[in-house]
Amino acid sequence: MARVLRPYRRGVAVAQVERSGSAQRVLDVALALFTEHGFDGTSLQQIADRLGVTKAAVYYHFRSKDDLLAALVDPAFAELEDLLSRTEALPRGAARQKCALSEFVDYLLRHREAAAWMSRDAAALTRPAVWERAQGTQRRLEALAAPGEDDPLSRLWGGAITQALAGAVLAQPHADEDWLRTEVAELSAHLLSGYRAARRRQG
Repeated sequence: MARVLRPYRRGVAVAQVERSGSAQRVLDVALALFTEHGFDGTSLQQIADRLGVTKAAVYYHFRSKDDLLAALVDPAFAELEDLLSRTEALPRGAARQKCALSEFVDYLLRHREAAAWMSRDAAALTRPAVWERAQGTQRRLEALAAPGEDDPLSRLWGGAITQALAGAVLAQPHADEDWLRTEVAELSAHLLSGYRAARRRQG
């Protein structure tokens, strides 16, 4: 299928797969059922039943549940990878660090529903379509959050900062977006201050 560029909030274009309306309906129903019952607890037959079609109609678009999962997560991963590449291209320093975390929070807010499901569905998280890309993007994000020479202090704080921000956003799935962004920005500022203090202590 052809790739298209779709702009989002800050004018950034993100590559996404152009899908037919029927394929998108399969994805929407799959996400709803995965959220309700988990990846392992959902079958292609259940997806077909919810749609009111035969299982063959689902197979027409997706050959397996893993293919369906890959199609669900690919646009979000593509968007995150684009975000990371743009931020990594900025000059190193506090401004890049702050920009990376601000962009990450906006990204989480755009994908709160899917991210909240994924964060608690171990079966989905460990599928190859998710696990390998998640590990790669997490390492890159941590390096932006706590830049250093890949030393233990940077790895500790990088993981702590990104997990804290993600946890704060995903723990408030129904909170007002502007309010949540403001509060998480305050949290981010405190965490970055803590990281800089830790670096000074280490010398």
